[in-house]
Amino acid sequence: MPALDNGRLSRHREFDWNVGINIHHLRILNDMEQKTLADLVDMNISQLSRVENGLRSLKFKEGMAIAKVFGVRPERLTKEVIGES
Repeated sequence: MPALDNGRLSRHREFDWNVGINIHHLRILNDMEQKTLADLVDMNISQLSRVENGLRSLKFKEGMAIAKVFGVRPERLTKEVIGES
């Protein structure tokens, strides 16, 4: 696998951060605990925490499940940070 250059790596980290912030924001808007969301989407709470903090990429299946829980299109998790649009 080719190494990521700093620009690509930076864009990946920014993308992961945006996804995490959007999930966190949706969770708070829905007055939902991390543990509840993690259980609903079959994730470990530490995995969800790392996603929300932009430290772990969200897997496709997880993103689909989270979008379903919140009743949003999956693409909404990857858009600019909710609340800034």
